Amino acid sequence: MTEALNSRHDHSQATLTEKEDSVRELTSALLTGKADEAKQRAYTALAKGSNEREIVDAVVEAANIVCDLQELEQYDQAKIVSVENAANACLHTLEDSLAKAEEKLGVKVTVGPVGLKTGALLALALSASLRSLGFHSTNLGKTQTALDLLRNSEELDSDLVIPLLPSNAPEHLAAFTETYERGGFKNKFQIIAVAPGLPENVPSSLTVARNLQEAISKATQWALKNSRGYHKTASSPGTPTS
Repeated sequence: MTEALNSRHDHSQATLTEKEDSVRELTSALLTGKADEAKQRAYTALAKGSNEREIVDAVVEAANIVCDLQELEQYDQAKIVSVENAANACLHTLEDSLAKAEEKLGVKVTVGPVGLKTGALLALALSASLRSLGFHSTNLGKTQTALDLLRNSEELDSDLVIPLLPSNAPEHLAAFTETYERGGFKNKFQIIAVAPGLPENVPSSLTVARNLQEAISKATQWALKNSRGYHKTASSPGTPTS
């Protein structure tokens, strides 16, 4: 009996290792911008026991790595586009499950970059992650002005807008805030601005996240309090805890 238990334990450990290896191989395929390989690696990871969230997390991780390397000038625009194509191919394998998941919360969110070179890739990753968590997320992936993002979000009847801003650039946050507050959008939707590297002592009237993971956490916290799938207790957007 002990032998059988040990055998079962060894098998489960091997399976776990294979699962972890398959996710690492997926991340590697994403970082090298190989779309066909990324799609195949995603299928393999699912077959090895990974779930949809783990696949999406690999896309988010790859997007974060590319963003960091681009700031060090190790990724040019052509390489960024190839990674974006690979991420799209990978996420295509999950489309049916993401479409089903995004109906859970009843919260409409738009994600879009403002003045950010890696913005399309980051927006793709963040939007997919939000969809997997139950948000009805629209990716406005091409770099645009703050006013474009806000107007498009208004047309889409969004509850929540997540602008992706450049790193270490408080002036971009200030400019976005001014457009939001003076443009008549203040009571139309909640904003969670992603501003990497923003010093803690920089004041803002908006809710700010300093990375994608923090944005996802704050969006989820806000949604659970304000989603249409639950009780919406206020007529204007709520404010997540900072």
